[in-house]
Amino acid sequence: MLPAQHRLFAICLILPIALNLPDEPELTFEELYQYGKDQYTAHNWQDCIAFFRRAIEDFDYFVDENVWCREKCARVMMNSNAKKESEDVTEEIAELASMYAKAQQALCLFRCKAERFTMLRPPLTDPTVYEEFESRKPYFYLQFCYWKQRDLKSAVGSAFTYLVANPKNKDANDNMAFYMEQDGFTHSMLVDARQMKYEASYIKGVEAYNSEDWQQCVTNLEDSMNEFFKEEEKCRHICEDKLDWETIDGVNPEISIILTSVYISVLRCKNNCAKRLSTVNGHDVGTILPSYFEYLHLCQYKLSRGRDACQSVANSILLNPLNPIMRRNRLFYKKNYGKEDLFQPSEEVMAFHRRDVIERTFLEFVDERFKYDNNELPAERAEDHIPLKTDVWMEDDFDYSQLEKPILEDTECTALAIAAMFGTMSVPQRQAIGELQERIAERYRTSPHFESLSCAEDKPSPRCEHHEMIISLDSNRCGAFLATVDPVGCSIAFCVP
Repeated sequence: MLPAQHRLFAICLILPIALNLPDEPELTFEELYQYGKDQYTAHNWQDCIAFFRRAIEDFDYFVDENVWCREKCARVMMNSNAKKESEDVTEEIAELASMYAKAQQALCLFRCKAERFTMLRPPLTDPTVYEEFESRKPYFYLQFCYWKQRDLKSAVGSAFTYLVANPKNKDANDNMAFYMEQDGFTHSMLVDARQMKYEASYIKGVEAYNSEDWQQCVTNLEDSMNEFFKEEEKCRHICEDKLDWETIDGVNPEISIILTSVYISVLRCKNNCAKRLSTVNGHDVGTILPSYFEYLHLCQYKLSRGRDACQSVANSILLNPLNPIMRRNRLFYKKNYGKEDLFQPSEEVMAFHRRDVIERTFLEFVDERFKYDNNELPAERAEDHIPLKTDVWMEDDFDYSQLEKPILEDTECTALAIAAMFGTMSVPQRQAIGELQERIAERYRTSPHFESLSCAEDKPSPRCEHHEMIISLDSNRCGAFLATVDPVGCSIAFCVP
């Protein structure tokens, strides 16, 4: 047995052993997964690996075929609806026509799935199995089976693949730590088997940004963004197969209530796709779409693509207006190029933003107005009967002249620098930090959070979840904004969205 500090975590399963495996074409990932767990329990490591790998292959096939059918039927219905002539109809007839179109789409899906899967393939009986594949659970079993087969490279790869999707899982982290201590381990073994194309290109783009390879930065990030939009659309199609039936459990069986409950469960999944895809190589990058433009604008500017840089800044601000760094970048470009019309977001980003805002408005309405308190719904109000607003404000009405004003006075810089030097703060100095925080919040329309105040030569960089705003406290550049922490000067840092 391995020593406690070097013990791999393994799951103990008490499951019936499959003695006779049916060799049939309709064998699904659900059954293969169970066979893999059976062999895992029986310590048949080679068969364990074979079944889990085959299960993963069939899961990918199942997902891709379902998405293909949904994309096909969506195109068919779009073309069909485009041919319809507009006519004056009653609300009841319009609803009937809408449901008829849904029935046509359902028929298209039935036919497509029957054609792609054949009627021999049994349906998924346990939705939790699908969820386990999404969370990469087969790789948790695989890493141990590979280890027992003395295949360190494959064990590390499987453990890392599971860890990327479950970075806070203690067992996953313990297993990874164990493998990294083994003879023969190299960092080249840390390969995410489920890494998507947009992730790989994103990582390359950020690396190019850091190494000042501006052309590769633009190429890789633009490629990554194109792949991201494809994956986001795929994710939204997958959501249409995820109905949360618990949302209608016990409610009044009235058709509008049931339809709303089912639709909201799908819409919530769809609206969360962009956030789900914002984890790159196991790291949460906040919201990935605006982050593209936070890198792109500088790379484009360095390539003398000023128009593109301005549009990237406009895209970032539209998607994340709380980021004060991009506000300051816009001010810089406006001074540099002098043309306000350069700051027009792209059509693709505006369409994404409009859909996201409308979806969140719908979800917030349901979450707020359908919430029971002491078995009672909220009191009725006029807004409950107003149609969903579908026009979304896209203009940047921010007052950039406010950013021209000094953010700190000399006396404030002196007081805060003294506090930083001695590592203690008096009541007036704490008050000065609070006033500066309020000033930033009001001037930049954001939500700053005080992070650090330091003059030490070995001071650490701010530990902000997303962005940091670093302001110099030195007398010769009081209030100047810094890109990074000055190793010798005094500064104050705030975390911002």
